Amino acid sequence: MGIGLKLRQLMQHYRHIVARPASAEMAAIRERCRCYPRKRILSQTVGQTRFVVIDTETTGFHAYAGDEIISIALLEYQGLTATGRMFTRLINPRRHIPAVSSEIHGIYDSDVAGQPHLEAVLPTVMEFIGDAVLVGHHINFDLRFLNKYLKQHAACKLNNLWLDTMLLFASHTGRMGRYSLEDVARFCKVEITGRHSALGDARTAMAIFEVLLPRLVNAKTTIKQLFNQQFNHGADFQL
Repeated sequence: MGIGLKLRQLMQHYRHIVARPASAEMAAIRERCRCYPRKRILSQTVGQTRFVVIDTETTGFHAYAGDEIISIALLEYQGLTATGRMFTRLINPRRHIPAVSSEIHGIYDSDVAGQPHLEAVLPTVMEFIGDAVLVGHHINFDLRFLNKYLKQHAACKLNNLWLDTMLLFASHTGRMGRYSLEDVARFCKVEITGRHSALGDARTAMAIFEVLLPRLVNAKTTIKQLFNQQFNHGADFQL
């Protein structure tokens, strides 16, 4: 047997192993990701849609270079109305939290020592998210970290539609650039409390969303129209 054939067989075997979720819970998560009803959600109006605002705190900025989630917060909206339902949790990252990061978010090794690892709460997180449209400020940062865990433990990634409050701000104002949560909150006259905590930042993003959404759309606007509107300055990304 040639080396090339052996290598192909080994690669096929490896792909088979990593593509198989480790438990029934992870298999259910994989199926949920695979069956996300994208077309149905896109056709819904804003008023018919469930939104989940997400924020995370992490050990650093690099999801695929060893950094991990240490805190997560999820807040629920139904249409334009906050339901008050939420999920928030400290996470044990299985690694040291650098001092430079702790100085920002105030979370130390001792705070997470007795907390669960993310894979233990992943089923609860995914159940809360469900088919919701996700909302966050610079949301791709949070999704990148969450997708790393989904790939590792459930061999899948989130297919949920998402909205970035920074992009919604840019669409509303016509201002191009990268704007911080403070920048957008100041524009929207939203008071920031608990900055650099997952729950505090999620609440701020939620308040910004509540201000910007009625300025951009109404309850009868479809999610497809809203999703595309955040890319008014990047037409090549439209659906």
